[in-house]
Amino acid sequence: MWQRPAVETTATTARSVPADTGDGRGYNSRPNVRGYQLRLAVCTILILFLVNPAHSKEAVTKMALQPFDLTQVRLLDGPCKDAQEANRRYLLSLENDRLLYNFRVNAGLPAPGQPLGGWESPTIEVRGHFTGHYLSACALMYASTGDSQIKAKADTLVAELAKCQKALGGEYLSAYPETFWDRLESMQNVPWAAYYTIHKIMAGLYDMYDLCGNEQALEVLRGMAAYFGKRMDTLSVYQIDRILTVEYGGMSEVLHNLHSVTGDPDHLRLAHTFDSAAFLGPLALEHDNLSHIHGNTHIPIVNGAARHYELTGDERYRKAAVCFWDRIVNTRTYATGGTTVAEVWPEPNQLAGTLSNNNQECCKTHNMLKLTRYLFRWTGGPQYADYYERAYFNGILGTQEPDTGMLMYYVPLATGSNKTFGTATDTFWCCYGTGVESFAKLGDSIYFHDDRAVYVNLFVSSTLDWTEKGIRLEQVTRFPEEDTTALTIHCGRPVKLAIRIHVPYWATQGVVALVNGKAVSVSAKPGSFASVERTWKDGDRLEVRMPMTFHAAPMPDDPELMAIMYGPLVLAGVLTEQGDVFFLGDPKDIGSWMKPVEGKPLTFRTVGQPTDLTFMPLNRIVHERYGVYWVVTQPAESRHKQLLTRQEAEKARLAQTIDRVIPGDQASEAAHSLKGEQTSTGVYNNHPWRHAVTGGWWSWEMKIAPGPLALCCTYWGSDTGGRTFDVVVNDRVIATETLNVNKPNEFYDVEYPLPDDLVKDRDRITVKFQAHEGQFAGGVFGCAVLKAE
Repeated sequence: MWQRPAVETTATTARSVPADTGDGRGYNSRPNVRGYQLRLAVCTILILFLVNPAHSKEAVTKMALQPFDLTQVRLLDGPCKDAQEANRRYLLSLENDRLLYNFRVNAGLPAPGQPLGGWESPTIEVRGHFTGHYLSACALMYASTGDSQIKAKADTLVAELAKCQKALGGEYLSAYPETFWDRLESMQNVPWAAYYTIHKIMAGLYDMYDLCGNEQALEVLRGMAAYFGKRMDTLSVYQIDRILTVEYGGMSEVLHNLHSVTGDPDHLRLAHTFDSAAFLGPLALEHDNLSHIHGNTHIPIVNGAARHYELTGDERYRKAAVCFWDRIVNTRTYATGGTTVAEVWPEPNQLAGTLSNNNQECCKTHNMLKLTRYLFRWTGGPQYADYYERAYFNGILGTQEPDTGMLMYYVPLATGSNKTFGTATDTFWCCYGTGVESFAKLGDSIYFHDDRAVYVNLFVSSTLDWTEKGIRLEQVTRFPEEDTTALTIHCGRPVKLAIRIHVPYWATQGVVALVNGKAVSVSAKPGSFASVERTWKDGDRLEVRMPMTFHAAPMPDDPELMAIMYGPLVLAGVLTEQGDVFFLGDPKDIGSWMKPVEGKPLTFRTVGQPTDLTFMPLNRIVHERYGVYWVVTQPAESRHKQLLTRQEAEKARLAQTIDRVIPGDQASEAAHSLKGEQTSTGVYNNHPWRHAVTGGWWSWEMKIAPGPLALCCTYWGSDTGGRTFDVVVNDRVIATETLNVNKPNEFYDVEYPLPDDLVKDRDRITVKFQAHEGQFAGGVFGCAVLKAE
């Protein structure tokens, strides 16, 4: 067990802070002034009083609802089980020696086999993170399926990690050396995300103990907590606050979970060290401090706060968690339940201009569902069940390639996007880690209960064994292909029980309930629970139907830009060519201009539109190019007129166009012989782009005709400084461009006349964009050779 040393500091190292509560639970209760030992004694006594070891695994806070253990829920045949099985096959395919490679090298042990690639490569500073996720995923998969093979594989992995820990002295365990912590604590040459990576390993060990009963995992975890407790004890408040500016994952949450098992107050104290006062404090005062910060750094902090509230009852932590959830879900979340662009949050209710190929990092959806689960069990609030369903169907399902089990980083929402899946052994993004966990626990929030009722939150084919009540509930459904679910009760003797069915916000056409084929009256409005209470006998069957209809999910800052939904599902339009697509019609009557495709469940086709498209659920899109948000307006309205004007301008431009390349479009760029270094592509505000980072470049070959000619490039008028580059034709600089908020919030074209001697007697030119030293080139959102006017 680690002990905090007695340290005195001068007044110059202290800072002005809110009043300390002295109970070990305040936002800044770490003492760093004279009188430390007395305050520590008082603090420790109060912690021992508040969180006694006898409370192991028991929360101080009373929960409105309790989740069922994963061992009590089993998925039945259907898309969710198919996704779970694809994930199970992938987990089994990964070799332990490869997962252990970097740990063994760091411990000076023999390391057979080859290292993994991507973010697990030996030179990457988050190496080892996926191994932690992998342990969690195996533990969750074992609890979800009872697969002894996957448990044995993970148990072996724990045993080998324990050998690495022993070789490193018995406490420290990582895939990188201890010098990383010297770099972090000095804030010199700061490593990428050191504690973030450690959290994944610790969380994996905790899950192996909690879900698989692996006692060795708990001992390894204790050793890691002791090591990092000692390190943190040598630091001042100022040093800790600086460390907490570097992404550190869910250190608070896993240490709270450890404390819930051990009852050791030092574990609670160390967990509290990872509270971010600067972040949680304003949220506890219901102050929105979320704009322009990195999303997945901060959601795990709030999950730690939620766990702290459960174990201590400290209301400040509850207020922070509730405020955070509200400000994310209700002001910064897309129709899919996902959030962020380029991993950061925009201003509240400012989403229309954020559609990109890097929306909705999958990690964030995973972590927001964890937070939602906390809040739902505290309150039973139907708004949390609504969000969980939305994010589950649109933000988790569909982020896995069905045949291979490969996973995504982002869910692009810009029109014209494609989904990008990783590889089996050369990717390991952060979202690969949360992804294998998500698809190992698809059953974990289908059902909840209180003393008198079972709550059915999701229509997913599954069974529930509620052993305490002596019942087994079997749910069979083809939802969402059908709008009905059937629940059959199996019990040895009659049981009086309420079955409460989640009635989502979209269920505006009422709820039909039948018991053993006979209609029963239920009172339920959208965003509530329909309750059927009776004495159930073996074989009784409850059928519930909630008709699904179309509805629009408009952007808060552009009501005519909307996603089209059917029940809980976001529908994606399948695209076959480039160009603006919009729809004319009433968004309150989508069914008048979008019709089902016969013989294809959940497939629809627009009718009578300027461009008709086929729509299907976003979670069924795999390799198709698609769009999610669309302009829907009425004929002859101002938006329609603007769109027609833009189309006419585009037609006129096409009449002038000799050749055009679409940045980021694989076929278009291949046809134009793309070359380059340090260049990448993406989509912003529904427009694809390409740029090159400092010192980088790219080029295209473009057709020309007898002149006069001009090169036309499209730029985004809000791109900021640090973007100075040369436009080069046939190795000659024809222009130097600087992008620095040139035309705010609009796309604009710049035409560069092509000198006659560069195009004379040629049929092609090479157009190159070269970044200046320390600058970016682009982004370029379009490039064309035009007949000059």
